[in-house]
Amino acid sequence: MIELRDIKKIYRTAEIETTALENININIKKGEFVSIMGPSGCGKSTLLNIIGLLDNPTEGTLRLKDTDVSALSASKLAEFRNRNLGFVFQSFHLINTLNVLENVEVPLLYRPMSASERRKRAKEVLEQVGLSHRLRHTPSQLSGGQCQRVAIARAIAGNPDIVLADEPTGNLDSHMGAEVMSLLHDLNVNQGRTIVMVTHNEEQARQTNRIIRLFDGHQII
Repeated sequence: MIELRDIKKIYRTAEIETTALENININIKKGEFVSIMGPSGCGKSTLLNIIGLLDNPTEGTLRLKDTDVSALSASKLAEFRNRNLGFVFQSFHLINTLNVLENVEVPLLYRPMSASERRKRAKEVLEQVGLSHRLRHTPSQLSGGQCQRVAIARAIAGNPDIVLADEPTGNLDSHMGAEVMSLLHDLNVNQGRTIVMVTHNEEQARQTNRIIRLFDGHQII
């Protein structure tokens, strides 16, 4: 499902060169729930951004769903990302001027769907995350846990096979964090989605199938 070979990422400025990742080799099977752990600045989010096609590796190859994504044009890459990847962020990244239903519809605007189809799908996934009674509320009217559930609904609205979560419980208390983890496990176990989660929470990481540890940009075996 996800295959990284000899991935290296270097950030360059006029004065300095920083190696964020080096010699990363990872294979994640369909239906796995994998955690990425390591201290701040070790390259976790960079790795997730590369898997999510939000950043390009300096060297190495990335294959998603048996597709060499480096061979795709910019437009095909955007289409592939929209159809196959869902994103959940620590800061939710909801649009405050839109209500819950409209936020979940956003990724579907890039699909050949009618407005009624988009609305129907958004309502379906909001029901899955227990927020069908909050459709007309804006993010400012929700708790942090509810905002993250909206973000998860938005991530799965397009029915992606892969969900990428960057510190999805980082801004939540333990109770709300447990609710979000329960939702992610449901997506994995009952819906068969492959999930890659960056986290600092060792307890939550141990609930996943496998932990990939990074240190100073290197994969710890």
